[in-house]
Amino acid sequence: MRILLVEDDEILSNVLWQSLTSHNYVVDVAQDGLLGWEYIQSGEYELIVMDVGLPELDGISLCQKLRSKGYSTPVLLMTAKDANQERIRGLDAGADDYLIKPLDVDELHARIRALSRRGEVIPTAVLEVEGLRLDPSSCQVSYQDKPIKLTPKEYNLLELFLRNRARVFSRSQILDRIWTFDDPPLEESVKAHIKGLRKKLKQAGVVDWIENVYGIGYRFSPKLEQSQTNQTLSSSVEQEFNQKMEQMWQQYQGLMSKRLKILNLAATEASKARLSPDLHHSAAQAAHKLAGVLGMFARETGTQLAREIETLLQTNEVLSAIQREQLIFLVDDLSNLLALEESTATTTIINQPKLLLIVNNELKNELQQLNSLREISWHQVDNLETARLWLQENCPHLVVLDLETSSDSAQNLAFITELTKRTPSVKVLVISAEDQLAQRIAIARAGASGFLVKSFTAKEIGDTVTQLLQHSRQPHYSYQENPTTQILVVDDDPIFLNAIETLLEPWGMQVTTLDQPLRFWELMQKTKPDLLILDVEMPQINGIELCQAIRNDPNWQELPVFFLTAHRDAETIQQVFAVGADDYITKPLVGVELLARITNRLERNRWLQNLSTKDTLTGLMNQPQSNRALTSLFQNNQSGCLAVVSIAENELRQINLKYGHTMGNQVLQRWSNLLQTVFRQIEVLGYYGLGEFVLGTINLNYHEMRDRTAELATSLRKQVFTAPDGERFQVEFKIAIAQYPNHGDTLQALYQFCCQ
Repeated sequence: MRILLVEDDEILSNVLWQSLTSHNYVVDVAQDGLLGWEYIQSGEYELIVMDVGLPELDGISLCQKLRSKGYSTPVLLMTAKDANQERIRGLDAGADDYLIKPLDVDELHARIRALSRRGEVIPTAVLEVEGLRLDPSSCQVSYQDKPIKLTPKEYNLLELFLRNRARVFSRSQILDRIWTFDDPPLEESVKAHIKGLRKKLKQAGVVDWIENVYGIGYRFSPKLEQSQTNQTLSSSVEQEFNQKMEQMWQQYQGLMSKRLKILNLAATEASKARLSPDLHHSAAQAAHKLAGVLGMFARETGTQLAREIETLLQTNEVLSAIQREQLIFLVDDLSNLLALEESTATTTIINQPKLLLIVNNELKNELQQLNSLREISWHQVDNLETARLWLQENCPHLVVLDLETSSDSAQNLAFITELTKRTPSVKVLVISAEDQLAQRIAIARAGASGFLVKSFTAKEIGDTVTQLLQHSRQPHYSYQENPTTQILVVDDDPIFLNAIETLLEPWGMQVTTLDQPLRFWELMQKTKPDLLILDVEMPQINGIELCQAIRNDPNWQELPVFFLTAHRDAETIQQVFAVGADDYITKPLVGVELLARITNRLERNRWLQNLSTKDTLTGLMNQPQSNRALTSLFQNNQSGCLAVVSIAENELRQINLKYGHTMGNQVLQRWSNLLQTVFRQIEVLGYYGLGEFVLGTINLNYHEMRDRTAELATSLRKQVFTAPDGERFQVEFKIAIAQYPNHGDTLQALYQFCCQ
């Protein structure tokens, strides 16, 4: 379990930290309410233990803020013995329990266990699966009554898996759950601890219960109930994808039938020995298209038959009598397998109607009168409770929420957050009778996509709804350092483009599709993709030619390029790699394989980029990258500030000598976290090395920068470190500020001014 402890008393926080970590809890410590709020926004916690009398933001106000933002994490308040009114206010603010100071540590642990049992994911204090038993109260692990000795990290890993048996955890998610901000490891550390846990479980007789989900992460899957797990615990994303693929099969039966009709016509003409070259070519193309998509709809046999038809037609310009009989036989088998109704052969392909949910008593009739919205599927409910019930079985493209439906603003914000966190996310248009800045900000933070005040006209709301629907199903991101992954897919088959978009977008990728290769360069410049997927065979210009053009442009030489092809011959594969492809995938696609290949390629690129631009210890820009960023910042603007925050001379070296480099690294990592918290929006934040951090900004003047660094200095002075031998120490530091261009017109001159 990961716990956030918010306490400004250094002695008490240290005692509680020691006690909690001794019970194998993962504990982060914040010294004031504002810092606690930053930690909550940046990590995932199962419990928050906080004092009421906190500086900056008191515990009751922090609890109110948590609940108003939709956080349901259990909160345990610590109050003074005679503070009855505070305890009442705290419980009214949303706290789950309280403890009276001076604390009884045993009572603290008992209350933590009680709060844990209330959670939806923790039905019992003892976690037990098929003889594997983990007791959080004693931190003991056993299998069939035989004890298993685990390290604290191995214990935390096993507890995480046992509490979330249905979930796949990526390495980064595991890092967020069982490592603290003061102890950030590399992702390879997760792999090492997983390996150690597996080894100890295997020695006890628990073999292969932690499985690798290819390209995604790890999942706890006991072999004794593997079949049941596979049947009942598939992820919501996979379920939704399968449902959508079946819907798409129904949607595209018309186009499938048209392609099958071409093959039937070719078989009929072949039976009469009069198959024309044009029909011969068209049939080969139709078979190629069917081979590329049928397997995606769980019709692998259809893919195999279509590929045999394509091969037969492509390798023989004129069919012999035996080959004509073979063609007739294959087409007949394919027709019987697909069992498409003839009546669907001439149907036109239309987009699925947009689905709109209205949480309001009046708007539906007003919206339905607009011509631009008459093709939309509507559903209207009167309250949030009914809306949540409906949403359990439906996935709308847009929700229109009237804030007057509920008088509880916290409920409204929580509802918006629920929708934007769904996979895929649902856009929300908020209707309000008031126009207040604070309300707008709160709604925007919750993730709403639009805001209208009730003085709008019918045309205004119609235009807004239309605009949001046109951009629906875009993944929701709020963290600046993790922008949406942009994927550009070029293929002339609309069925395939729709299918790959459906597959990738729920996994946080923004997909742009193109079925006209001649518009490629225009769209390439516009979208600036992180990864490009090309089909080999397309009319007018093929994927290999497009890849050659990309590799000839110095701006795109590093862009990852994937090829899709229905061909598996060595010549085609050699061609795609010869022109600079990074990978290729054969059609029909296997969803998990495609996701794994894309994810691994993008992570490898980010890793290489981070390796060259970031300091591995602090996670900040390294010295060369910081210099480039600062130089560009000051050259392109008329004013700005540079601040240098450094550990006192030789003090970092003395810490390394006295306590070891691990302790020195912890100091630097904690300082890095504080800098990022205090200067979250600053333009440049880097680490020069030897305990020296640099900050650059054009948005703060000298006096504003001085005030912000004074806040930082206050936080740094509160930092108390505990050495392995138990000795506690603090770190001396220096902060200097230079103003551009007053104190220097070059980066070197500004730096020299700070170091005087």
